[in-house]
Amino acid sequence: MRVFPLQTVLDLAERRAESGARLVRLAYVAWLNARTWQVRLEQRRADFVRQLGGVMRAGCTASVAQQSADYLQGWRAESHSASEAERLAKEEWQKALEAMQLEKKRVEAFRALADRHAAAQKLLQTRRENILHDELSQRAWRADDFSESNADEDSAWTT
Repeated sequence: MRVFPLQTVLDLAERRAESGARLVRLAYVAWLNARTWQVRLEQRRADFVRQLGGVMRAGCTASVAQQSADYLQGWRAESHSASEAERLAKEEWQKALEAMQLEKKRVEAFRALADRHAAAQKLLQTRRENILHDELSQRAWRADDFSESNADEDSAWTT
């Protein structure tokens, strides 16, 4: 039986799909880390605003207000970079997911071709076996017929 001629291509596509799945997992983890960073920044801001509210009610100096404004300005910049990092990580994850899905479709197509090839090879093998069986049966029938005709001739000579 012949080997599937595109087996090396199928193997390569399977390896690429596996590595694509690993890349998807890594990109997903990066996106989750970026999202976690952004959520923690929001929590820090909420805690700071809560503490600042207590200080403001009690009254504060201009320097405390300026420090608070500076902190919030720094938070805005960090929050902006965190949201940008999350957006980029999510895009990378989605690109990796699309590439992996495309590679999986390619693997499925090659597997379908391999299955068709195996079915065709099996059918060909079955036909070959049937032809051999028919030839052997015909030879056996001819041998039996020949031996019977020789037996009749031998009996005619002996009488």
